Amino acid sequence: MNRGIHKITIAILAAPVAVLVLAGVGCVGSAVVDKTTSEVINGAIAVPLRALETTKQLTGEENARARLEAESIANEMTVAMVLTEGAAVPSGADLGETFGCNDRIVFVKVPRESDSGDTLKDVLSSLFAIHEFSFGKYYNGLGGSMLEVEKVQNRDGDVVEVWLKGQISSAGVCDDPRIKKQIEATIQRLSPRFKIFLNGSETAYKCIGDMSGLCGQDQ
Repeated sequence: MNRGIHKITIAILAAPVAVLVLAGVGCVGSAVVDKTTSEVINGAIAVPLRALETTKQLTGEENARARLEAESIANEMTVAMVLTEGAAVPSGADLGETFGCNDRIVFVKVPRESDSGDTLKDVLSSLFAIHEFSFGKYYNGLGGSMLEVEKVQNRDGDVVEVWLKGQISSAGVCDDPRIKKQIEATIQRLSPRFKIFLNGSETAYKCIGDMSGLCGQDQ
């Protein structure tokens, strides 16, 4: 009988110790789980965001490739014109952000000027062939310029180089950004990453419309 009481006493005394040990393990386990969960959550948030950014970029490139393929066999080419401030917005038009003198870019179809085998070159040539400032309801800032596409090349497999030659003629401070925006928007629609050279110089293109005399001095 005494032995039974002794065993029960030992069991009762050991129980709080076991509870404490288990409680301690629970705390450690909880801390580990919380840390692991935090890492997993952070990883789960970070990865999709990076993936989303990549997906957006890839989607843009894929869309550009699809447009490039469509333009390669088209009789009309899609180029950028300018919707000036106060002009009526065409139905269903996908307008770009406001720039310069409260202008916006709008894409229009124009006759194909050439079929050189390089679609981007043909699109730009079709844009440069229009020498009127008025194009239907839209404005053409390039109307007074005489430009040609010297070559289009992709030496690193990533950035397309567009080499232009000729003379830029601007009607004023509002036309300067229009000229560049029309060229760049037309290119970007088919090739998201690009550089533009004018008469052999990237700086000459970048400095179009700059009257300070300081443009390009730090390059």
